[in-house]
Amino acid sequence: MTRAALVRATVESLVELGYARTTTQEVQRRAGVSRGALTHQFTSKADLMLAAVDHLYEEFSASVRQAAADLPVEPSARIRLGVELIWQRFHGPLFIAAMELWGAARTDPELRTALLPHERRLGAQLRGLTMEVFGERVARHPQAEAVYQVLLTSMRGQALTYTLQPDAPRAGPHLQHWMAIVEALTPP
Repeated sequence: MTRAALVRATVESLVELGYARTTTQEVQRRAGVSRGALTHQFTSKADLMLAAVDHLYEEFSASVRQAAADLPVEPSARIRLGVELIWQRFHGPLFIAAMELWGAARTDPELRTALLPHERRLGAQLRGLTMEVFGERVARHPQAEAVYQVLLTSMRGQALTYTLQPDAPRAGPHLQHWMAIVEALTPP
């Protein structure tokens, strides 16, 4: 229970205050635990941050899988709804927390060292999850990896612009472009 409280407090602080102001003391205060309880669970701030992202990614994966189970089998409708499903996930705490950590890792060698293998693992899992969303026909296409890279990096970049404009509408021509890119893998 202590670990879960610390992870939840870390996520809340990252999203609300950002990485620079998310201190172990702030997390400890939010979780309502002692310093010893925190250090017993996490030996460094980097470990704490990565545990928070792991927690968010597990929630993210479960929500995507649950939503993907309801997607239609017909490829065109599945792709259209799948793009929307993935795009919606770029607006939550996982994205905000990840961007905070990426920015901080640029100048924090300990965090960068911890984050790189973690991000590679999560990236592979996200790729698999994305292919589950779009279905077997897209996943088997020889260009699926290239499309995956373009789709997710484009979504990440577009979502990053919304961090400065949180009230801007999330729909626009980019959704149609992404759908067209994925649909190119499923000829009639």
